[in-house]
Amino acid sequence: MGKTKGKKQYPENFRSLAGFFMTMFANAFAATVLGIFMIFLTDYSGIDSAMGKVGYAAGFGTLFLLVTRIIDAVDDPVQGWIVDSAKEQKFGKYRKFGIIGTLVLAVGLIMLFAMPQGVKGNALLLWVWAVVGYLMFDMGSALSAITAPLVQKSTTVPRIRAKILSVIRMAAVIAAIPSAFFVAIVTALGKDGNLGKTATSTAVIFCLIACAVTILGILLLKEPYLERANEEKKGAVGASDILNLVKKDKPLWIHSLGFLIGNMSYGLAAGVMLYFIKWYFCADMATGEVNLAKFAALSGIYSLTALIPNFLCPFLTTLVLKIFKTVDRGMSGCMLIMACGYGVIYVLNVTGIMRAVPALLFVLFFIVMIPSGMTAIFSTLLTVECADYAEYTIGRNMTAITNSLYGLTQKAASAIGAAVPGILLVAVGYSVNEATGAYTGDLASLPSMVSGLSLVLALVPAIMAAASFLIYKFFYKITPEVREEMTKELERRHAEQSAEGEA
Repeated sequence: MGKTKGKKQYPENFRSLAGFFMTMFANAFAATVLGIFMIFLTDYSGIDSAMGKVGYAAGFGTLFLLVTRIIDAVDDPVQGWIVDSAKEQKFGKYRKFGIIGTLVLAVGLIMLFAMPQGVKGNALLLWVWAVVGYLMFDMGSALSAITAPLVQKSTTVPRIRAKILSVIRMAAVIAAIPSAFFVAIVTALGKDGNLGKTATSTAVIFCLIACAVTILGILLLKEPYLERANEEKKGAVGASDILNLVKKDKPLWIHSLGFLIGNMSYGLAAGVMLYFIKWYFCADMATGEVNLAKFAALSGIYSLTALIPNFLCPFLTTLVLKIFKTVDRGMSGCMLIMACGYGVIYVLNVTGIMRAVPALLFVLFFIVMIPSGMTAIFSTLLTVECADYAEYTIGRNMTAITNSLYGLTQKAASAIGAAVPGILLVAVGYSVNEATGAYTGDLASLPSMVSGLSLVLALVPAIMAAASFLIYKFFYKITPEVREEMTKELERRHAEQSAEGEA
C-alpha cells in the first residue's frame, strides 16, 4: 500500500510524537523532585523533631546524597548492560523495560517522600529505609530511561531526532512543573495546617500521575524490531564489549565530562536558590520566623523564571542549530553565555546592587535559563550521537549502557548541587520546624549561612560553565565528515537488520 500524501510517517506521526512526549514524564518528574529532596528533608520531613536532634536532617541529607551517588556509579551501568543484553521482542526491548522501570521508580519515590514516623526517629531504620527507597528509585529510573535509546533506534536523520527531542524536552519541562512549584504549593496548602504532611501527600500524588502518563505513552509508541541486531556478535553484551566502549568512544567521555561540569553550574545555583530566597528575602533574622506568604510568592516567581525559558527552548532549537551549525558548537556557545550570565549575577551581588533591586536576581536568572535549557536538548542529541559512534566503531548497539553512563553526569550534578548547600547547612546547625517553617537552630549563624549561599549562587556556577565551554570547544572531535560517514553506515546496517523482521 502506498503512503498517504502529506501524512507524516513514523517516527514523525502524531501518535509517535505523543508517545515520546508522554514517555518522558516519570523520569523527568523523578529527576526534578529528587532535586528538591534536600529541602524536603531539612524543612518538611520532621526528622529533627523525631530524632530530638537539631541539625540531624541536614547532616543526614548531605551524607545520604553523596553515598547514593556512589551507588549510582556502580549500578547504573549494570542496569544499562541488562537492557542492552536483552533480546529483541515484538513488543519492544526498551518498551518492556520502560514499563517495569516506571513501576519500580514509583515505589522508590513514595518510600523516599513518605517515611513512617517510626522510621524517622531511629537512625538505623532511617538509613535502611532511605537507601532501599533510593535503590528502588535508581533502578527504576535507569530501566525507564528509554527515550534516548528509542530515538537512536527509530531514526538516524538529525532533523527528525531534533524534532523528537524538542517534543521530549517540552514534556520534561511540563513534568517538572509540580517539582518547580513544590515549595509554593506546599506553603500555600499547608500554611494553616502541617507543612510536612502536605509536602508528603503532594509528592506522592504527583508521582503517581507522572508514572501513569509514562506507561500510557510507552503503550502508544512503536519500537522498531531489529531482529538481526548484533547478529555478527553472538550472545549478550560482555565485559569486552563494554571495555571497547570505554576505550573507543572518546566522544562519550568528553561529552560526559563537559556536561557534568556545565550541568553542575545550574545544579549549584538551583540547589542554593530556594534556601537563599527563604532566608535572604522572607525571614526575620532576629526571630527566625518566615513570612510564608512572601516565600510562596517569591518561590513561585523563581519557578516561573526557570520554567518559561525551558518552554521556549524547544522552539528555538532549529534556529540555534542554524546559528552554530553543529550540536557540539551549540553546546559550547550556550555554556559560554551561561558563564557570562552567572558572572554578572555575582558582580551585582557583591557590589550590593542586587540587595537594592531584588528583581534583578530573577531577571538575570531568567536570561541564564535560556541557554541552560538549550543545553538539556543538546546534551541528549550528543548522547545519541555518542551511541551512534559506539555502534559505528564497535559494531554493537549499546545505547542503554551509553545512556546510563551519561546519566551519571546528571545525577552527579544534582547530588553536588544538593550537597554543597547541605555542607553549609550542617556547618551552621540548620534546623527548621516542619509544621510552621520557622528556624529552630542558632539564630546567630543565619547571616553567615546566607553569605555562603550567595557565594555559591553565582561565582562557582560561572567558573563551572566556563570550564565546560572549553571542554566542548577544544576536545569534542566528531567532525561533520565523521558524522556524515557514520550516519550512512548505520542507515545501511539498520536496513539490513530490520529486513528479516519485516518479512
